[in-house]
Amino acid sequence: MMDVVPDNTNKAAFVLGKVFHPYIICVPTLFAVLNEFTFSEALGWSALVLAMLFVPGFSFVAYLKRQGKEVYERRTRDPLYLMAWFSVLACLLVLVVLSAPRVLLACIAALAVWLPLQLVINSFVTKVSTHAAVVAGCTMGLVLLGKLDNLWLVLLVLVSIFATAWARVVTKNHTVPQVVMGLLTGSLPVLIVFPLMLC
Repeated sequence: MMDVVPDNTNKAAFVLGKVFHPYIICVPTLFAVLNEFTFSEALGWSALVLAMLFVPGFSFVAYLKRQGKEVYERRTRDPLYLMAWFSVLACLLVLVVLSAPRVLLACIAALAVWLPLQLVINSFVTKVSTHAAVVAGCTMGLVLLGKLDNLWLVLLVLVSIFATAWARVVTKNHTVPQVVMGLLTGSLPVLIVFPLMLC
C-alpha cells in the first residue's frame, strides 16, 4: 500500500508541523528538565545529548533522501527508527559513564524504550505520528517532574498537543488513529521509566 503524499497547502498546519517538530520540541523540554542545574551545566548536558542524537539523525535522513526515499513513507521509517535507537543507546551509555543527572538518564532511557515500540508498531500495524509521540512524551515527562506548575504552562502544553495533532492530520501526514497511537506510544514509556528511575 502506498503512503499518502503529505499536503502542505494549509500553511498554518505546515508551520505548526515545523514548530512542533520532534527535533525542536525536545530542546526547550531538555532545558525545562534541567532547570535546577546551573545554566552552564544544563547547556553542557543538552549540547552533548543533542549532538549525539541530532547529528546521526540528520545525517541518516539526508542519506535516505539521496536514495530517493522520503521520511513520510512508512517503510523508510524502519531503518530510521533502528538507527535512532542505536544512537539513543550510545548516548545513554555515555551519560552513565559521565555520571549524568538521574533525570537526564530517565529521559534518555524513556527514549530507549519508546523507539523499539514505535518501530514494532510501524513495522507490523501502522505508521505512527512521531510528532505526536514526542510532544506527548515531553509533556508527560514535565508533568511527572512537576515542571508544569502554573496555568499558563499547562495551557501552552495543551495547545501544543492539540496543534500538533491537528497539523499532522490536516497535512495528511497521518490519520487520526495514527496520531492517537503516537500520543499513547509517546506517553507510555515515560509513565513506565520515570517512576522506576526517579523514585
